[in-house]
Amino acid sequence: MKRSMVTTTSDGMREEIDFSLLSDAEIDHRISTYERKYGSSFAEYSDRFSCDAAGHEEVLDLIEWETLVEEREERAAARRKMRL
Repeated sequence: MKRSMVTTTSDGMREEIDFSLLSDAEIDHRISTYERKYGSSFAEYSDRFSCDAAGHEEVLDLIEWETLVEEREERAAARRKMRL
């Protein structure tokens, strides 16, 4: 399943990230970057997240972070299913 997001790069260009094409290592790296940035796991962070208090960057981070976590979980489930 294709899972993608369009973002704006630091130089103002738009780019599409297709999460289904990222390696497992790249997904883990990106998730770790968000965990360090926000000081918690995605589950902990999303429990305390408030759209009313969040800025634009924080909302986009949450969306990308959630997508990365979902991609990792779906891959893990597919691997488990293949082992059965």
